[in-house]
Amino acid sequence: MGQFHDSTMGERIEFDEESDNGLVLADKYLPGELLSYIFLYVDYKSLLNCQLVCKRWQILIQSYVWRKRAAFSVGRSVLFTKNVPWHVYYLICKKKPFERNLIKNNSGEHGIKKHWKILEEGGDRWTVENPPLGVPLLPSNEPVFEGKKFCFATSYRKCMKAQTIDLEEEGFTPYVLDELQPPIVVSEWYSCRWDCPALYECGATLLTRNYEPLDSFRFTDTIEGEKQNQWHHVTHEFTNYGTGLRIICFYHEGVDRSFWAGHYGSKMAGASIQVKIPVVLCSDDKESNIS
Repeated sequence: MGQFHDSTMGERIEFDEESDNGLVLADKYLPGELLSYIFLYVDYKSLLNCQLVCKRWQILIQSYVWRKRAAFSVGRSVLFTKNVPWHVYYLICKKKPFERNLIKNNSGEHGIKKHWKILEEGGDRWTVENPPLGVPLLPSNEPVFEGKKFCFATSYRKCMKAQTIDLEEEGFTPYVLDELQPPIVVSEWYSCRWDCPALYECGATLLTRNYEPLDSFRFTDTIEGEKQNQWHHVTHEFTNYGTGLRIICFYHEGVDRSFWAGHYGSKMAGASIQVKIPVVLCSDDKESNIS
């Protein structure tokens, strides 16, 4: 790579960055800007092969095209520091890991146990309500609910479950996690019925591959009096958590405070974990020199 064969001379010639190598197609000269624009509409699998054609194409694609494709993917400029490897942008295009909810089945649409590990199921156990009973409907303007009205509900003894997220499986490379350390936002909506106070708790722990804790968050609330019969939102942002992050464990739990049979305990919906694009490393969309 980086050389081409001249049949008239019978030898390989080193790539010259000032030459038209890679920019002449069918005897037509294409400026680097135009060629890069064409590459923006090539599917990402074919784009990987295009990188192998010649040094000029490799430079255009790896220094510019992948970043622009990543910007299209997330809907805004994505320009990290110059030493970020091109494959970081490639994975953004392929797996779209940033700024999407990594919690699966976050409100119970697919049942209680799908993607969740039940840790405790006291009283009359966990249930799923659609729509929530004894409380207002979930906020209709919140994208996390996707227009659906499901929620988990707890009982008169503690109900607790957890979900574990492998960040590398979701598309985050060790480079992104260790060097960029993007902010991680954890959130959930919770409530309880108008006629029965309840307790709610949630939390998240950032872990290494060996399950060593790096940072954690825990939130508890006693939902009674004026707090009842309305939806509340808890959120927390992890930053500067250090190197080694590979796994996030999220849990939530609840119980009613009147010890009534049935499902009068706290309700929860819209659990969310989002890895944000690091704002401090983003910049205005100043184009690289691609000619």
